[in-house]
Amino acid sequence: MQPEVYAWEFDIPVARPSLWAFVSDTERLNRLAGVFPVHYQYRPLDTGGSEVVAEARAAGMLLRWVERPCEWVEPEYFRFTRDYSKGPFVRLVSEVRLRDGDRPGTTKLTHTITVTPRHFMGRVLARVAIGVQTRAGFARAYALAPQWAAGQELPAIGSERLPPRGFAARELRRVLVPLAHRLGSPALAEHLSHHLLAKPDSELDSLAPYVLAGEWQVERRPLLRLFLHATKAGLFDLQYHLICPSCRRSKASVASLADLREHGHCPSCNIRFGVDFDRAVEVRFSPRPLGVGEEAAEYCHAGPRNTPHRVAGWNFEPGHSRQVETVLGAGRHQFVSPQAGSVYFDVVDEPDAPREAALTLATDGLSGAPERVRAGVVRFAVDSRFGVPAELMIARARWADDAVTVAELTALQEFRELFGSELLAPGAEFSIQNMVFLFTDLVGSTAMYERLGDAAAFGLVRRHFDLLADIYSQHGGALVKTIGDAIMAVFRRGDDAFRAALAMHAKIPGLREAEGGAGLALRIGLHRGPCIAMTANDRIDYFGTTVNTAARVQGVAGGHEVALSPAMLELPEVRAALAETKLPARTEELRLKGLAGRHAISIVQVPPSA
Repeated sequence: MQPEVYAWEFDIPVARPSLWAFVSDTERLNRLAGVFPVHYQYRPLDTGGSEVVAEARAAGMLLRWVERPCEWVEPEYFRFTRDYSKGPFVRLVSEVRLRDGDRPGTTKLTHTITVTPRHFMGRVLARVAIGVQTRAGFARAYALAPQWAAGQELPAIGSERLPPRGFAARELRRVLVPLAHRLGSPALAEHLSHHLLAKPDSELDSLAPYVLAGEWQVERRPLLRLFLHATKAGLFDLQYHLICPSCRRSKASVASLADLREHGHCPSCNIRFGVDFDRAVEVRFSPRPLGVGEEAAEYCHAGPRNTPHRVAGWNFEPGHSRQVETVLGAGRHQFVSPQAGSVYFDVVDEPDAPREAALTLATDGLSGAPERVRAGVVRFAVDSRFGVPAELMIARARWADDAVTVAELTALQEFRELFGSELLAPGAEFSIQNMVFLFTDLVGSTAMYERLGDAAAFGLVRRHFDLLADIYSQHGGALVKTIGDAIMAVFRRGDDAFRAALAMHAKIPGLREAEGGAGLALRIGLHRGPCIAMTANDRIDYFGTTVNTAARVQGVAGGHEVALSPAMLELPEVRAALAETKLPARTEELRLKGLAGRHAISIVQVPPSA
């Protein structure tokens, strides 16, 4: 039968970039429009990627279809295609297109659905279900865009009705509110309580603290602390989500670090990936102990906002060529094709950089990709030489920084204290691309034991450990272990570690062997780089060349000095923190014990009163 076309146009008083963020979140948009939930399965393809098979029930009918990859160019349009094997339709294509409105700050949105009925009854159903019901549902959803853009909460419409939450409200008052007061963050308890009681289950299945901090415009770390303590108090469950490096979506979750394995699998991307702690495992929190946040139904598996790092995506019929274009901002990007592989390229603000290129997708890879293109509108002539459908996507290489990773969590002293039993599986090794290590050593401790005797000297060493614990905890670090009278601590940020080192030098001289005697002194070394995390001696420990180098860097520092490796000074935030101190520093080419060559170590002198 001939296709039928349903097209609706809306004038929406929201600027196009903001409206794109609203409508391209098709998972939420479909819920708001009252569209039925969908169950998805993935069939791996030998040529790369997976075929997405979807199934749903609507008006008592079973619908089954193959969901073709979404096509989109932000912030212009997105298009879904469904090829049905069961139900009243043969094919349905839904396209949403945005263009600037006649007045500034407005957008014209055109929503077009083209449906091919399977039979006469299918044509009748299309006119009712799509021409009337679907149009009304999306009209209600699009009408909420101005409210959303203004930062206001959306009402519960469509399938978003809220269940009673009396138990959750009582537990939040009984446990969360007093807990937040003890932590000095009562306002965060108000934010979190309101979120848990006012949002639909679809937005509460797994809570990401840093995402919420961004929405509420509050500091990240205090909110994470509140989540950790509330979890210990029984309000939340910890979740460790495995993140696919291609689509960057959660593909599985486990409830314990011991359940993590060194490799993961993404069924939709049809790839196997190594599990590193910088990106591949994200920590979230489930409020199911409160009776909210039951696993929500899925409404759209591949809308643009599900993979916000992807700028655009196009489909190619077997053996076809096509001209495509998009707008790219400066930065590192990546061409990605499940069939032909991936290639990185840079988008630069340089007038001599090209804005066009000819790409070929073939079994031997993706060829013709330029090393750089000019920022702005770029055009690509793409030739697909596959005998099967193929895809090409453009993705931003940079990862978002709104995830709490395992690398960060295990570098927090509060996590190690609250969840000391959370250990990695015996023998499992997980890579971390960047961790900052701080080593200290107490100057003259051997002579101090001889002067004071073992008991008195050991008591002083313990007091010095307690003082250091306050400092690395306050600066976002964690103790890995003590080694005699030395400590090994970890941080995620280099400037946090450097400031902790300065605070240690400022405080430790206050500890004295005797009244009026000389104060204690430290030597401190800082280094950063990749390492391996694993369980050793009933704690999460770190191993590798970076750890060994950090210990050697500490060894070249003198009393009241901080030794910084070149890797530390590569960080702009560390250089800025060092410049703020105005402390004298020198750089020396030194040999580090057990390491080849000479190393340019910067040594910062910290007067005891600093």
